[in-house]
Amino acid sequence: MQNTIKNRQSLIDFAIQECGTFESTFTLAEHNDLSVTSDIPAGTEIEFLPEWIDRKNTLRRIEPATALSSQDRELPWGGIGYMAIEFDFIVS
Repeated sequence: MQNTIKNRQSLIDFAIQECGTFESTFTLAEHNDLSVTSDIPAGTEIEFLPEWIDRKNTLRRIEPATALSSQDRELPWGGIGYMAIEFDFIVS
């Protein structure tokens, strides 16, 4: 069986959607020669076998997409962790 990765879907999202468990992520990664943590471009075909599917947990109508974009990964340089007392964090 095959299906396509959607925009902003991680391999974990795909595993939950198609196989019903996040544990199948490792099997999918090995079978498709992918890294579990790699960013997979939208439109990539992922192969999986029917015996990997846990029918009672499969999310056929829901397409989770939780992968972070490069903008989401950028941390703002500011906030309480980057302030110095009496320099830019004034205590009065």
